[in-house]
Amino acid sequence: MQIQRVLWTAGLVVIAVAPAVMAAPLTEATSVSDELAETSATTQIAQDSPVEITAIQVVETDAGPQLVIETASGEVLTPTSSTAGNALIVDLPNAVLALPDGAEYEAFSPAEGIAYISATALDERTVRIAITGTDAAPEGEVSRQVNGVSIGLTPGIAGAAEAAPLRVVVSATRSEEEATTVPRSVTVITQQEIQQQTSVSRDLSDILGALVPGFAPSSERAFTAASLRGRNAVILIDGVPQNVNVRDFDRELRTLDPSIIERIEVVRGPSAIYGGGATGGIINIITRQPDEADFSATSEVSVNSALGSLQGESFGYFVQQTVSARDGNADILASLSRADTGASFDGQGDRIPTIQGTDESENVSLFTRLGYNPDENQRLQFSLNYYRESRNSDVIADPSVDDEPGEQKARALRVGQLSFPEGGGPQADRNVILNLSYRHDDILNGSLDSQLYFRDNSSRSDPRDRRPRPFGIFQGELESQNWGGRLALDTPLADSLNLVWGADYNHETTANIYNLFDPVSFDDSNGRVNRLIERRPLVPPYTLGSLGLFSQLQWQTTDWLQLSGGVRHERIGFSVGDYTTFFGDPIAGGDRSFSDTAFNAGAVADITPEISLFANFAQGFSVPDFGAVLGFADPDFAVNSDVQANQPQKVSEYEVGIRGNWNQVQASISGFYNTSELGSTFVFDDATGLYELVRAPERVYGLEATLDVQPSPTWSLGTTLSLIGGEADVDDTGEFVAISSTRIQPLKLTAYIENETLPGWRNRLQLLYAGSRSAAFDAEIDPSPINSYAVVDLISSVDVGPGTLDIGIANLFDAFYFPAYAQRSSGFSETFNSAASGRRVTVGYRVTF
Repeated sequence: MQIQRVLWTAGLVVIAVAPAVMAAPLTEATSVSDELAETSATTQIAQDSPVEITAIQVVETDAGPQLVIETASGEVLTPTSSTAGNALIVDLPNAVLALPDGAEYEAFSPAEGIAYISATALDERTVRIAITGTDAAPEGEVSRQVNGVSIGLTPGIAGAAEAAPLRVVVSATRSEEEATTVPRSVTVITQQEIQQQTSVSRDLSDILGALVPGFAPSSERAFTAASLRGRNAVILIDGVPQNVNVRDFDRELRTLDPSIIERIEVVRGPSAIYGGGATGGIINIITRQPDEADFSATSEVSVNSALGSLQGESFGYFVQQTVSARDGNADILASLSRADTGASFDGQGDRIPTIQGTDESENVSLFTRLGYNPDENQRLQFSLNYYRESRNSDVIADPSVDDEPGEQKARALRVGQLSFPEGGGPQADRNVILNLSYRHDDILNGSLDSQLYFRDNSSRSDPRDRRPRPFGIFQGELESQNWGGRLALDTPLADSLNLVWGADYNHETTANIYNLFDPVSFDDSNGRVNRLIERRPLVPPYTLGSLGLFSQLQWQTTDWLQLSGGVRHERIGFSVGDYTTFFGDPIAGGDRSFSDTAFNAGAVADITPEISLFANFAQGFSVPDFGAVLGFADPDFAVNSDVQANQPQKVSEYEVGIRGNWNQVQASISGFYNTSELGSTFVFDDATGLYELVRAPERVYGLEATLDVQPSPTWSLGTTLSLIGGEADVDDTGEFVAISSTRIQPLKLTAYIENETLPGWRNRLQLLYAGSRSAAFDAEIDPSPINSYAVVDLISSVDVGPGTLDIGIANLFDAFYFPAYAQRSSGFSETFNSAASGRRVTVGYRVTF
């Protein structure tokens, strides 16, 4: 049955795409010489019978290898040429293949720099010759001969950007270096990979879950609900921190549209180089720069829908326009996009009532960057990022499922559009970033990077009925602002010795207010009317200020050994005024200050030109979630004296690994072990139905592996593996028990296979498998265990006309399963037990001009 589904789905894709591939030229066809331009192709095609091609062979000549195409009786051919990716395409109108063996022609690696040659019948009267280069499209001249056509097999030369080794601003060191020389695990996601993944999801959590080892699978919620190596990750957009100390909302990845991202760097493991909080790693999102051309514009439009029965409620769309321009020393990039997401349906065809979901939402993203280069060594730029998203569903999760025996999936209850007559509103997010940066590449024989930023962020949850618990019917509203600056100098001390040093400052103000709603209006309207009766602070306004001083040294001791090490000293101030808790207890305000010093050291040894070993010791520093500390404070809590609750945690990690980088194979494997004496873990409390913050010793460990193989120029495949475990001494008895699955993800395996089926037409199948995990449930830490599941996606792209047609089918086999987050939370309430989305198709077209 599954095989039939695959064949039917693949057949539909081929039927939809193949005619466009066959009928449309890959690029505008051009005549290969003045003589050929004078020949009428129309006249040739109109001949009574097509020209027979009787022989195709590669011949060595004084001018180099040539592909010679011979015709019967010396008849005339009129070729047209174009390029697509690494392929030179030559179409021969009014021609048919009449080779001696009756087959089509193909040759593998027939000449240096040429990977593959094929000759196929494009239609009944056209033959297509495709010559694929190893690094770039061949530059051979096409010329007409007396008895056919000859094509020079001159290898193409990859552009400078393609030929240069990968150099990125790696977040672990804040300096430019090759990713392969960093002594720790790093994943760099390119703009092309991001664009490819948006064919199945525009959610950054989905993209990271599919491509990054150690990052938990997507929750299909508006919040991330994912850890990196079992701990928190700092998320940056062009160096601006997106994390909020109150972690109830966890919306850091819903702050910009993927279309404006140039690349994402993920550094796994604790790091202090960008400040506190990165106990699990750093996710550095780098936005696009203006194109090199004087002017360019990209337009994109897509539609998507649940593919089961193409329900009208499930239809959504995305439109985007980007413009880039340069004039002298000034440049600009501007992008505006809007997305509307339809309702979601599970693999059984039922509507999904996801609490804090992303379906039935609309978002607007505006990004602009202005740049000015006073001279070749200086750049000043300002960027604005505005993102707004709102969601207003006409269904809620039916609370009656909690009263039914046995395990139940969340069930949709249609109530109509939610109403908020006295205040509050539907689920929403808003994020504004202002970022001013300056770079000088010739200061103290090195370079300087400086930055000033401001961020304003607000989030609002959907209404929730938690009766008979004390919260009643409520929704949370988060308000957070932060501003700060960074200064870093990259100073060469010797030919093989380099120092990066500088300072950072960040100031954050945060509060979390609960809107409480009238239960009578709520019940009378079946959950549709949410009439505000009180606004009560759960977390009072408080401020966090942090100042960090850092230095990072890199030493190329020999041509095969590189050493690095660094230190960061951080001072953090915390302040809160007198307040009353949600439950009515008065708490005296106060001030606290913290300081700590974190170290790192690493080495990379090149065993051979292709194989390197790396080892790393790194520390991360993080203050606790003061929202959890202040919001649920005991009546006798004192800010100045409760050291255990307020104390920061420091994480130390050891990591070793090996990397291999060959022409057609890239692989890595690494193992890590980290500890913290005062970790922050959560334990489920049956009495309150809430997770309680517990400060206890922790240890987290794991194994990560990646493999990518390109067996031919048209095929690629690969896999990643993430295996993580963790325990904590929650009772302070010396006995360690499993950490909650809120942090420790189950085993994750991803795999893909990709093929360039025809020049300009690529297809990719990708798999995500999440294993089972019951350790935290067995230890009575989590209310529910996690069962395994697997999901397969299909991504297809084809050059059509001047642009690219993208087709994505998420959950290709329409699997019915529950994401790990839903499974774990179902023990709290089965209204959280939302099934994952079933099969969903996205069709889009983008063009750059």
